[in-house]
Amino acid sequence: MATVGQLALTLADLRKRTGADGKLDWVLEALNQSNPILDDIPWMEGNLPTGNQTTVRTSIPEPSLRRINRGVDATKSTTAQVADTCSIFEARSEVDIELLALAPDKAAFRRSEDVAHVEGFGQAVARNILYGDSLTNPDEFNGLGVRFNTLKGDKGTPGYQLVSAGGTGSALTSAWFVGWGERTVTGIYPRGSYAGLKVRDLGENDAVDPDGRKFRAVSTLFTWKPGLAVRDVRSVAAVRNIKADGLAALDSDAKRAMIEKFIYAKNRLRDVNTVKPVLYVSDDVYTFFECYLIDKTNVHVTRQDLMGKTPQLYLAGIPVKKLDVLGATEAQVK
Repeated sequence: MATVGQLALTLADLRKRTGADGKLDWVLEALNQSNPILDDIPWMEGNLPTGNQTTVRTSIPEPSLRRINRGVDATKSTTAQVADTCSIFEARSEVDIELLALAPDKAAFRRSEDVAHVEGFGQAVARNILYGDSLTNPDEFNGLGVRFNTLKGDKGTPGYQLVSAGGTGSALTSAWFVGWGERTVTGIYPRGSYAGLKVRDLGENDAVDPDGRKFRAVSTLFTWKPGLAVRDVRSVAAVRNIKADGLAALDSDAKRAMIEKFIYAKNRLRDVNTVKPVLYVSDDVYTFFECYLIDKTNVHVTRQDLMGKTPQLYLAGIPVKKLDVLGATEAQVK
């Protein structure tokens, strides 16, 4: 059975957040992550109560060469429908009213806990965008990893969009080119719902401890109903099977060969001029790119220094962004 300290704030939590002067300390968010994918992704309302249905053209008619006094056969295109579902992420924060009465700044004490919940939602949604798998967990929406999980396929299929870096085993990472756009790749939310995280102050109500006994608490309810729609598979490409811990040991020829893998993947994107393309990488891959800046043969990796801002890294003109949820524990894609 879970203990109270795992479900709700306790006096010990209050002491840990109170400074020597009796005021609430700033909480150093040491567990926060950098997941800029949440800043880049556009959101659109789905056309279904549970998500969005996209009609995709699967073939186009070819014209015939007409002869004088001869007709031609009628032709048509074909389409298919793809349904993307949304998930429901929800959390609840409960603070005992007696504990809240002891806090020197009651509003700040509640906010300090709310901030942590918001960060938790951001990490969960960003992780699901990459690794969500409805076959493993029916409550998840499918992320990029499960949609693009084979190296075989003709042009226009998910398999064609992947390039393997040659790593084997289960200590691998991936790098994702995503061309965001309303008609390409977008976040979705259910029809008639709302985009983003909804925070509701439920006020004072009855809470229940692990033994089923009630106490009065103030509650905050957090809800987010996100999903992902890949409406054009040609707007996503990836380099998979990257052995992250081996990048630093590559010699000059191997480094150039690795850069070539990224160029191959980039060129499988349909049209980077009509979308907002971004390359998302792990810490190790980002470091690899940054170190490659000093290679005398480098012509693909560049950096733009902006006054008062962090320098921006680019690969062939596409922004490169570090994504903390991209791990190095992926299994080999075959």
